[in-house]
Amino acid sequence: MPETTWHSLFPTLAAGDLATRALIADAKTVEVASGQPVFHAGASCSNYVLVVAGSIRVQVIGQDGREALLYRVLPGEACVLTTCCILSGDDYPAAAYTESPVTAVSLSKPVFDRALEEAPTFRRFVFTNLGARMTQVIARMEELAFRPIDRRLVDFLLLHTGQRAASPITATHQDIAVELGTAREVVSRHLKRLETAGLVRLARGSVEILDRGALTRIGCGPL
Repeated sequence: MPETTWHSLFPTLAAGDLATRALIADAKTVEVASGQPVFHAGASCSNYVLVVAGSIRVQVIGQDGREALLYRVLPGEACVLTTCCILSGDDYPAAAYTESPVTAVSLSKPVFDRALEEAPTFRRFVFTNLGARMTQVIARMEELAFRPIDRRLVDFLLLHTGQRAASPITATHQDIAVELGTAREVVSRHLKRLETAGLVRLARGSVEILDRGALTRIGCGPL
């Protein structure tokens, strides 16, 4: 792993105490292909992982088989569930998969436990990262629980087109449903309403925005 990449992604650790720098220098670098499982519900946590490249999606699956995205782990981040599970010794309550080829730094649980005792910078990083990521997860849960599905759908469409409203979003209704934490049928019904109103055009595996201004007003309107 290039040193410049590590320094830019984890500057606190790179500039930390000698014990922290030695820990990272001896850490194992792992590479995982796209579309591969990282962990699954019920598995034990045996490694603490820092993502250097790629994206990992963490999701839950309900008793009805419906999938819901919890969060993503991106370069410069650690997985909040991994941190919680390696600290508590509990099994994973969710599953994770790579969305693209992933490069990460991995520390075994014995090394992680020893580092918490001997490397102050590493210890501060672990708990600071945990606190920040927990705040994000709680915000995500509040959104799923309290924000209406039509607003979340509009936000998703606007976010995934940026300012390029003419570029279709390549995603199936099931893909969008997982992102929004709802059922595919619900997404299909709301997309059809938007199409009927002339705001989007639906095609197999894609959604094209026709009236970005109107969608923005829906997203910003009163609850």
